[in-house]
Amino acid sequence: MSTQIHITEPGQESRGAADQSLQAMARLLAVAGHDLKQPIQIAMLSIALAAGNNTSAPVARRLKTALDAMRRLNSELDDIARLSQLGTTMPRTMPVDLNGILYEVERDWRAYADECGTVLQIDSVPVCVQSDSAMLKTILRNLVGNAIRHAGPRGHVSLSCKRRGGTLQIDVQDDGNGIAVGQLSRIFDAFERCGTTSSHDGLGLGLTIVRQTAEMLHHPISVRSVENEGSTFSIDVPLLDAPPFIPDGCRAVRNCSR
Repeated sequence: MSTQIHITEPGQESRGAADQSLQAMARLLAVAGHDLKQPIQIAMLSIALAAGNNTSAPVARRLKTALDAMRRLNSELDDIARLSQLGTTMPRTMPVDLNGILYEVERDWRAYADECGTVLQIDSVPVCVQSDSAMLKTILRNLVGNAIRHAGPRGHVSLSCKRRGGTLQIDVQDDGNGIAVGQLSRIFDAFERCGTTSSHDGLGLGLTIVRQTAEMLHHPISVRSVENEGSTFSIDVPLLDAPPFIPDGCRAVRNCSR
């Protein structure tokens, strides 16, 4: 039986000790951000140079995987630093080319999915939405990464979209183990790991970042899950008035930002 819960509604604010813990960690990382990011930048440069230094194809492929991982880590530090400024900064909402964001999300996760033996499918969607480009990418990157980790070898992850009136519903679906009914209400809390095993890496901050970022944008989030069949995370994003799903749909809107 499928179970669905809605995580955010427009204007909803989160509370609780878990959020306070996340914000305290975020403030610490924001202060230490320069020191943390500097060695990452050096490592990224070194890996990029090594990958292009007449290396064999297998070595170059491994180096690219490492470089992609370092890029994701760099982006995740930016995400946490941004959360440390909750209440002091506002999202910069504007027309956003969704295809541009999906391209970057796929670039971030393609090599990791291949290494995991997971089939990753991200459908092209030539539309513009009203959002903050960097924050929307944060949400989708974390949802796709979470799905890949839980789909596992020979699993499947897909990102697809459907129009619902003036809203675009973006679905990230996996065919992993699913989430137990008793866990659904907690999976977006800090340090929680969704799923039925404890073998997944990470501190359990990804879905908390998703929830808090979505709340800042007033983009409702929901999750549907069937144990032993998989989960679907959905986010609703306002569409612009341009006709959707046509080749020139996004180009019909001027100043569409990536």
